[in-house]
Amino acid sequence: MRRPLKIWSWAGSYAIIGLVGAFSLLAQAHGWPAIRPLSEVHTFVNPGEHGGDAPFLALIRDTRGVPVYKVECHNGNYDDQSEMNFSGDFQCALFAIKDKALTSGDLLAANTKDELSTDWWNRGRMMSYQLSGKCIAYPEYSTDRHFRLRGMLITMRFTDIAWSARKDRQGNPMLAKFTFTLDAVPDRAARTSRAELPAVPRPPASCYP
Repeated sequence: MRRPLKIWSWAGSYAIIGLVGAFSLLAQAHGWPAIRPLSEVHTFVNPGEHGGDAPFLALIRDTRGVPVYKVECHNGNYDDQSEMNFSGDFQCALFAIKDKALTSGDLLAANTKDELSTDWWNRGRMMSYQLSGKCIAYPEYSTDRHFRLRGMLITMRFTDIAWSARKDRQGNPMLAKFTFTLDAVPDRAARTSRAELPAVPRPPASCYP
């Protein structure tokens, strides 16, 4: 009775090897590197005050430790448009990189006509009014945003939110403080080259974009 168990053991081993090989072939076919998990947290106090920027930079590395993606964030006061035109109260972009050089545009923009038409029409951009009132009711467009692409899941979260007595030119309350958390983890089910559209109801125009 032991011989069949051994045969099943061999069969199981070959099945595992086959699955590993399939995942490797999938990665090679797309050319997307497997990444190391990343978690970064930064608190901004009086972001944008006196025309200042709110900069954030993080590098996502492959399993060898080589930087393969760059997450860069600014607000609308940032005046360097060499990579893209950042806008809003806080906007993040994801770029593929090789040897410190960009090899893609902003990958947080989904593959739609609207999101590819301009730098600001995607969920990487945060406006203060999206973090309060009725806009809170629309997940993925407010305080918690998930981006699935290229074999990874990127989560952006806004917490510890405080409001200033001041208002912007549109009459919206200005942020006095917020904490930004960025997480990136491997996700084999994420197979699009750009961020997937979230499978949730789209908010009204007053909340997005």
